[in-house]
Amino acid sequence: MNTNKINNMPVWAKKIPPNKIKKLYEQNAKGIYDEELVDDVGISMYVRVDSILMVTSSNLGKAICIKCRTEIPHNYKRDFLLECPKCGWSMGFGEFNDSYKGQTLHGYGALKELIEFSDKYPLAKSYNEKMFLIDWLIHTFHGNLQERPSRPTATNLIAGSNSDVANLIFSLAYGENSTVAAEELEKWLEKFNRSIHKHIDPATGKNKKENENENNKGQQKGIL
Repeated sequence: MNTNKINNMPVWAKKIPPNKIKKLYEQNAKGIYDEELVDDVGISMYVRVDSILMVTSSNLGKAICIKCRTEIPHNYKRDFLLECPKCGWSMGFGEFNDSYKGQTLHGYGALKELIEFSDKYPLAKSYNEKMFLIDWLIHTFHGNLQERPSRPTATNLIAGSNSDVANLIFSLAYGENSTVAAEELEKWLEKFNRSIHKHIDPATGKNKKENENENNKGQQKGIL
């Protein structure tokens, strides 16, 4: 996350383009270790996670100063003035809250995993260490579905619809050239099928009912 120098507004990190994720996984499956690409994806993910953590902190009652990272407690009222006691940065809470609307930056359910990634990624030196952390975070779920159906963390990280993201993860991590063990696929599918996106078939990216309708039409044509 950085700031807009003109009006001092926060500028939140964008989601990672799916084509970069796709290329990284495809090359990795072929044994091509692209250091530049893994850094591009990893750093993009790191700053995206930083934005999510800042927004989540504000949702929990403490906004983070966009200049010096000082915590600023607030009362959630739109007219509350966020004013940093250290550097003097200030902004109305309502304006600050509006700055991240619609950007899928709420990460309370995956807070533990997001913090862990944020702490560990800067320490990762090798390609394998970076790839492991990227893959681990993409495959986590909010709260690991311990309490109630939630959603894959990847929907906060990768650009595209929920269906597109689910299909991307499935096809790349568990495709024909994947080195992922079958039991890992089963674990991921089991969690996905208990998530709030369980109506999506990750193998096709389509609604499961839509797949059923297409299959039924195909069977009817075969009979005719």
